[in-house]
Amino acid sequence: MLRNGQRNERIGKLLAIDTSTSVLTVALSVDGKIVSERSSQAERNHSIKLLPEIDDMLKDAGALPSDLDAVAVGTGPGSYTGVRIGVTVAKTFAWSLGIPVIGVSGLEALALGDAHTLEREHPSSNAPRWYVPLLDARRKQAFCAVFASGPNGWQRVAEDGIRVVENWLEPLGELLARSREQGAGPEGILFGGETAGFRETILAWSESGRGTAATDIRDSGISAAEIAELAWRRIGSGAEADDTHALVPNYTQLAEAEVKLLQKENGGGEPFGAS
Repeated sequence: MLRNGQRNERIGKLLAIDTSTSVLTVALSVDGKIVSERSSQAERNHSIKLLPEIDDMLKDAGALPSDLDAVAVGTGPGSYTGVRIGVTVAKTFAWSLGIPVIGVSGLEALALGDAHTLEREHPSSNAPRWYVPLLDARRKQAFCAVFASGPNGWQRVAEDGIRVVENWLEPLGELLARSREQGAGPEGILFGGETAGFRETILAWSESGRGTAATDIRDSGISAAEIAELAWRRIGSGAEADDTHALVPNYTQLAEAEVKLLQKENGGGEPFGAS
């Protein structure tokens, strides 16, 4: 069972948190099932709203913080300040209650949510698909990754990272082509998340034939329900919990304040590694 020196042998009640985007989302999961979930648009107010949101949700579910057996949190990538708030609160719960903390990728949670949506829309289909979660990182960049569903279950294809989307689509198309040649390619690929700024670029790539798979583009967001689901999968695998003090956000890029400082030090130029 998942533990890291904490008091709980068995995980029953799990609190899930994500604050990596403008949406604040929390959920309470009991034995793998969501019993309460809340999401609200709270950009720049996560530090004010997160704890009251958790408190209200637990009260509605008839639970106390002391009832919690574990806490799961989206570690990013995403908003620098937002990710830091969520991880800090999760670590505080874990340390003060002596329970495990489980960090998961927010991008994976986003992709998993898109996969569940597609499953509800097409319940009889088990066609292999790739899911590309996108979070707008500005300057034509996105936090992104690639995940696959199919006969071999849910798998990661590409690691979380920040990429210039237009430049990244070419190697993504090559990866798709190689997978199809090996008989493992998807029948379709879904780009989800904050897609508005990249829609035209993705459509042009798809219509050029370089994508070599049916392309779907839709707006979506991270849900604490998928944060919880990924945590439960890790619990079920028998993996260790994260170290409460060592768990850190996955920023993948410098904070805006650090970028501006480096630009000033470099005479206004682009800091090395900032993109």
